[in-house]
Amino acid sequence: MTIVQPIQIQVAQKVFESWDKIGVNGRAEKLLNTLVSFSNEEKKMAAWQINNAQKEIAETRVMPGPTGERNELSNQGRGPFLCMSFVESGKAKVGLVGQVFTALIAGNPVITVGPTGQEIMDLISPFVPEGVIQNIAESAQDSLIEANHLAGIATLCDPMQAQLLSQRLAAKGGLICQLIEEVDSENLSVIAKPHYLLRFVTERTVSNNTTAIGGNATLLELGSMND
Repeated sequence: MTIVQPIQIQVAQKVFESWDKIGVNGRAEKLLNTLVSFSNEEKKMAAWQINNAQKEIAETRVMPGPTGERNELSNQGRGPFLCMSFVESGKAKVGLVGQVFTALIAGNPVITVGPTGQEIMDLISPFVPEGVIQNIAESAQDSLIEANHLAGIATLCDPMQAQLLSQRLAAKGGLICQLIEEVDSENLSVIAKPHYLLRFVTERTVSNNTTAIGGNATLLELGSMND
C-alpha cells in the first residue's frame, strides 16, 4: 500500500538537502536577519541558539588515522521537524522560539503549529528559502505526528504528555522519530543547555584514504606474520 505523505513533509524533504548544505554559518547569516522583529526575550533565546551552534557544530573535525587516512567528522540535520507547544504562556513561547531556531540552525526544515507557530513562521519565512519553515493548523497536527518521514518532534509539555507522545512515536512505522521534550516551561532548563542542539543533528564521517598504493597490503602482511 502506498502511503501518501502530508504535503508539508513533501515540501520539507525537497528543501532539506539544500538548507543543510549551506552550513551553520550560512544558515546563521540568514537567521540573524530575522531577530529584529522578535521580542527581547525571544531574540535573546534565538541569538543564543545560533551562537551556540556556531561554537559547537560549525567546524568539521579532522582526525588522522593510524595508516595515513584522513577522517572528517561533521554534523548534519536529521530532516523535517515538528515544533509545537502544549503550554500557553510568554515563557513557553520563548521556549518554542528556541526550539524552532535550534532545529533550523542545525539544518532541519521546520513545521510549526497553530496561531503561535504562524506568528513565528511569519517573522522567519521572508529571510529563508521557501519551504524551510511552514505552519499547519492544530487540526492537522495528528497527521504530521503519524507521518513516516518526520525526523523529530520538539515540544513543550508536561511529563505525562511527553510519555504518551513517546509511546505513540515508538509504535509507528517508518523513520525513527526523535522526541525532544522540554517539561520545564517556566525555566526552560533543557532548551538552555549547550548540548540540547546535539539532539537535532546526526554525525557524518568521511574517510579519505591517502596511504600509498600497497601500504595497507604491507601492513596486513606484517600483521599476519604474527599469526
